[in-house]
Amino acid sequence: MNDKSLVVAKINFRNLKLTYLFTAIIFFGVMLQDIVYFVLGLFGIYAGGEDNMTVGIGNYLYLLLLFSAIFIPSMNFRKMMNLGGKRACFIKGCAVNYIIMVAAVSFMSIILYYTYMPVIVTSYYTGGSLNVLYVFGWIENGPLVAFIQQFAFLLLFVSVVHTLVAAQDKWYGWAADVLIVAIISVFTPIAPLRSALVWFFRIIIFNSSVLMQIASCLVLAVVIYMLNRPIFSRKTI
Repeated sequence: MNDKSLVVAKINFRNLKLTYLFTAIIFFGVMLQDIVYFVLGLFGIYAGGEDNMTVGIGNYLYLLLLFSAIFIPSMNFRKMMNLGGKRACFIKGCAVNYIIMVAAVSFMSIILYYTYMPVIVTSYYTGGSLNVLYVFGWIENGPLVAFIQQFAFLLLFVSVVHTLVAAQDKWYGWAADVLIVAIISVFTPIAPLRSALVWFFRIIIFNSSVLMQIASCLVLAVVIYMLNRPIFSRKTI
């Protein structure tokens, strides 16, 4: 990784102020609601009913990754090129951004799961919590393995979003959108095709083999992200 790529990564981080703001508003808004409900719960007042359920607050941090994967290729690319940046350096720099952000989000998600959520869920949310770490079964493998599994999956997620957004100004970007919609709409109602779709998600999410799940996500993330080279090489400034 050369210095220019790291410079690109630093500039990207500085240019994501709106992403930080949007994520912070939603995250702390949910936290404020939890605190209010927590206080009410101490007095036996359950505003949402006895089966009240919440979404794990750490999952809201995923919005940071989603917003970043949208804003970086759509807004930062042209700014970087106008500053004299190189396309290859931009692609490598973005990879640095995503690796750091995915690691940070995965780490905070694990920390919040073991610290914040037990207090909130047991005191107010009598219906329990919907948390990706629990729903996907990753947390059953312990915090360290769950961190790696979440990291691999989220890296695949940002790779897909970034690549799709980068390609939206070309015909193949729209073709990819149509293909995704077609796969979901056609594969879902047809049993054999639905089984194939379920098989794919089992590989990258619910795989009984931790190593297979991690490896499949990382390999797919790298392969998909490599598509950015031909995409950005054809992108006009």
